[in-house]
Amino acid sequence: MTGFEDPTGPHIDQASSLRQMVAATPPPLRVIGICSGKGGVGKTQIAANLGVLAAKKGHRVLVIDADLGLANVEILYGIKPRYHLGHLLEGSQTIDQILAEGPYGIHVLPAGSGIQGLTRLDNAQKLRLVTALDELEDRFDLVLVDNGAGIGENVLFFTSAAQEALLVVTPEPTSFTDAYAAVKVLVQQAGVRHFNVVVNQVSGEAQARDLFAKLTQVTDRFLSANMRWVGYLPRDENVHRAAMAQRPLVELYPASPSTRALANVASKLFDEPAPAPVDGGIKFLWQRLFRESPLHP
Repeated sequence: MTGFEDPTGPHIDQASSLRQMVAATPPPLRVIGICSGKGGVGKTQIAANLGVLAAKKGHRVLVIDADLGLANVEILYGIKPRYHLGHLLEGSQTIDQILAEGPYGIHVLPAGSGIQGLTRLDNAQKLRLVTALDELEDRFDLVLVDNGAGIGENVLFFTSAAQEALLVVTPEPTSFTDAYAAVKVLVQQAGVRHFNVVVNQVSGEAQARDLFAKLTQVTDRFLSANMRWVGYLPRDENVHRAAMAQRPLVELYPASPSTRALANVASKLFDEPAPAPVDGGIKFLWQRLFRESPLHP
């Protein structure tokens, strides 16, 4: 016996404990709002398949079908939820009761189909929604919000509540002009500044890069928006086949050109750190935006 202990022992134990604590710490919550200027650009396909790719990487994924009243995400996942967001907002079901489980452990907050009352949420409904979502904060580390097309009030609300926006655009002239209009409104009315951009339904990377360059040329000139290239998706008949089969494209056709392209987009999005953590959780973030929103009287 020497009368004292080896000082390296406790330090080694503390370092080991610290590493274990860091390893056990869940990743910070990340919220990505997926939007487009017009419909028919493949936004929901991208949201659904990015959800699958993220879940396969180990993320705890929640997909919010924010195209309220149309219910598209659940169709692409081949699930038939019993309840939807309308039941939550009317108070007949809890958030846990309306969540539906999709492939690879993904959870979906269903929008409900053909429900006119959901197409424009009032302020009380928005507050009820963010309060309910706060209960889910610790259960997910990635939230993908599949917005409706265009620049309606619901789109402004949901996109402004996300840390990041993912803008989907195609070579169609109307898609390009509507995408610019969406960016303009989101910048000026919702305070969104950072946009990840994916170009869909193109012949190849050269066409996609050219379209992205044209879009950033006008946004750089007229708007204070940061546009970030995250990739492109080629025209691919397998996308339609997967939709008809009500199965995720990346699962049904893992070797298809679009699956490979989606994997590249997913790597660009998920393998790089989020721009900033969501401090205080979903409820804090969304209630703050709700108070500051120009839509709030």
